[in-house]
Amino acid sequence: MAQVGLNPPVTPRPSAARKTADAANQIAVNMLWQAFNAVAVYDYVAYHGVSAVQLSTGLIVYGVLNALFNLVAGHVSDRTRTRFGRRIPYVAIASVPYAVCFALLFSPPHLGETGLVAYFLGMTFLFDLSFTFTALNANALYPEMYPDPRDRAFVSALQQVFGIVGLIAGVALSKSFGQSLGWSRMAWLFAGVAIASLYVSLWGSFESKDPAPPFSWGQALRETFRNRAFIWYVIASFLVQFTTTLFTTASSFYTTYVVRLSPLQNSIFLGGIFIVAMPVAFVWARAALRYSASRAAMAAIVLYACVEALLLVDRSPASVLVTGLLLGVPVAGFMVLLNMLLAEVIDLDARWTGRRREGMYLGVNGCIVRLGLSLQYAVMAVFFALSGYRAGASAQPPSAVEGFRILLGLVPAAFLAAAFVCMRVYDRTRPH
Repeated sequence: MAQVGLNPPVTPRPSAARKTADAANQIAVNMLWQAFNAVAVYDYVAYHGVSAVQLSTGLIVYGVLNALFNLVAGHVSDRTRTRFGRRIPYVAIASVPYAVCFALLFSPPHLGETGLVAYFLGMTFLFDLSFTFTALNANALYPEMYPDPRDRAFVSALQQVFGIVGLIAGVALSKSFGQSLGWSRMAWLFAGVAIASLYVSLWGSFESKDPAPPFSWGQALRETFRNRAFIWYVIASFLVQFTTTLFTTASSFYTTYVVRLSPLQNSIFLGGIFIVAMPVAFVWARAALRYSASRAAMAAIVLYACVEALLLVDRSPASVLVTGLLLGVPVAGFMVLLNMLLAEVIDLDARWTGRRREGMYLGVNGCIVRLGLSLQYAVMAVFFALSGYRAGASAQPPSAVEGFRILLGLVPAAFLAAAFVCMRVYDRTRPH
């Protein structure tokens, strides 16, 4: 059996009920964050008449700050010492402003356009700051709580099931609830569910004391980047998440101009991915136990590249829907295995440094992924410039149609090939 955890500290083995409760925090983490991404700008632009350009400009600048939040939050978490632990107090305290700021974001006062832009950016800052401290610390508990390989694999899969529930609610229900109930009522309803799920998760959470003195800021960064396993992991993780984000962004163009899907078919196409992913997540967890998380991740990378290549030849709505269902299989692998691999990297660091530093690793990983996602916008910009895409047109020239096929069916293969090589190097160099 593959060793998933590397010399972890001795911790009590939680019951199935506490594992389930702990994993429930992923509902709150995904639901509010995905709802913010899906409808916050839409609400302010469509219902409050705010300039999309002004909001987008502010969010681009804010994106850099957002990435730095992860570094600061991770380091602060690792250095915290209280009788309640390092992570749990942040989850308990930050959960309330996280949910309340989300609700207030969708309940703006009566202001002019400039005032609404300032209100939006200010509330977004507070919302994301509290989100970072909540989500980072909730996720930082996972590697320490589950050193046993079987527990770690099972809980990772369980987290993804709850995460998918939150994702579907945030993406699919936020707009319909906002339009039917009103945006403010939707937001307060979602906020209540989020707080409930986070406090339920605290019942299932626990920490072990880390007696080692924490690193300084410079030491923490230096030791993190000295971990070669982390370097190979984070590059592979970034490349994988780049391809999945590119798919999410470009698929709307594909289903509009290449193979046209009705609104219902489009919902089935995207929703089917995650419906398939929920049960398959447990299959990937078993594969990680049998073959190792890194080898299972390599299989998921190859499978994802092969399935996405079908978008080069899909010609009918039925074939596109089947491709969407097939994509759910490797996507489930990424969701489960990237968590397990980062936990493995953190275990390795703990063996070298004598310290549990989940906060810094999650912070650096989040910072790199968020900053690196700007690569997606660069790729899209180059594509629009070279393909002959006509903004706002009901039909596109053949060069743009074929370009969308290449963008989704072929371009990801190059990034996934690089991710496979990085994961292969990681698998060969990590201690077994």
